[in-house]
Amino acid sequence: MAEIGLNFKSGFDIAELTQESIGEALPAMALPISETALKARLFLLSNVEASKNTLLEAVVNKGVMAKPKRTHNRKRVIFEDTFLHNGKTYRVNSSKSGLYAEILKPMIEQFEIGLEKWRRVFVLRFDLHTHVFTKNNVRITAFRKRLFQKLKRYYGFKEIGSCWVREQERAKSQHYHFVLFLDGNLIRHSSIINEMIRAAWDDGTGTYTMPHIKHPFHFVDREGITQEAMYRVSYLAKPRGKGYRPPQTKDFQCSRMKA
Repeated sequence: MAEIGLNFKSGFDIAELTQESIGEALPAMALPISETALKARLFLLSNVEASKNTLLEAVVNKGVMAKPKRTHNRKRVIFEDTFLHNGKTYRVNSSKSGLYAEILKPMIEQFEIGLEKWRRVFVLRFDLHTHVFTKNNVRITAFRKRLFQKLKRYYGFKEIGSCWVREQERAKSQHYHFVLFLDGNLIRHSSIINEMIRAAWDDGTGTYTMPHIKHPFHFVDREGITQEAMYRVSYLAKPRGKGYRPPQTKDFQCSRMKA
């Protein structure tokens, strides 16, 4: 018996089982023709993982991606309206859903490092929308690289602090919230940066958009503005909308500036 393996995108492995007789006469009588004709049967082997991947690709390509199931994680949720870090108390926006401490902590750390380095931090908040669901964050990673190259070349920044989070709520695709921590001595307004952000994200097809945010930036050089800015960016750490992605895909990522 011979086995010929075939693999189709349908999610099944199809093996063709064949049996070939040796052409000997039957005991009762001899047939006038040879019995070497190939007799084939199809044996279907279910390939569950291939089926899932094929279905996922199909619905994504058709733009009808259903919201994925939420991935469970072990992030700690806090519900206090203040957050203590390095002996300093910050006012945070924990109303309704609370905040993930694992996102809030590195975000505040990057801000503090920037403040120590520059004494004046330009904090810029913006959102990025995509109208096509993706299982990974390749698009946001490439965007970050392009944007940072433009910013360093235009303004002369030596270092850039940042943090982004991935969320998916009622829409069929994810969106991103982003915050930049920049040297406030080298910049005066966000208008030029906003155009750089839009150019780095938008591919001209309408698939990737940047919605308008009122008063998107803060110049932080004193305590009152520090509290105002951190309260606003703490919104990025909310649990709502996070987790709707494959287990290996990140919910957030922060820069790694060193003090």
